[in-house]
Amino acid sequence: MEESEMETIKTKKEYESVMIRIEELIKKTTEAGEADGLTKEEHNELKELSTIAADYEDNVLNIYPLAEPTLLVLNIEQEMLKRRLKQRDLANLLGISEARVSNVLRGKSRIGITLAKRMHERLGIDGNLILKYA
Repeated sequence: MEESEMETIKTKKEYESVMIRIEELIKKTTEAGEADGLTKEEHNELKELSTIAADYEDNVLNIYPLAEPTLLVLNIEQEMLKRRLKQRDLANLLGISEARVSNVLRGKSRIGITLAKRMHERLGIDGNLILKYA
């Protein structure tokens, strides 16, 4: 059975085989320097294999795509860039630990009222935006 005819991946070995074929197709496109480096059939094969590989990763390997950063996190990161702050500097500015800053930026820690107030006063981030994610 050809990989392009495969509807689902059932084993780790099939997954590895699919990933090798995906890499081959990506390499071919990269070497050609353009998306037109693949035939229509190869393009369809890449699309199908990518779909079934992603399904296997989600359902069997429990690998999920990274979550998109929230608008609040983007605003915090923008302030960090504008002020040339590292996470350590931001932690000192907000009076919290570096670990807490990291967790807030990754969306793993909720923002309490005290931190929300400091973020508004010290970073100038809109209070309504902060409260939306608190």
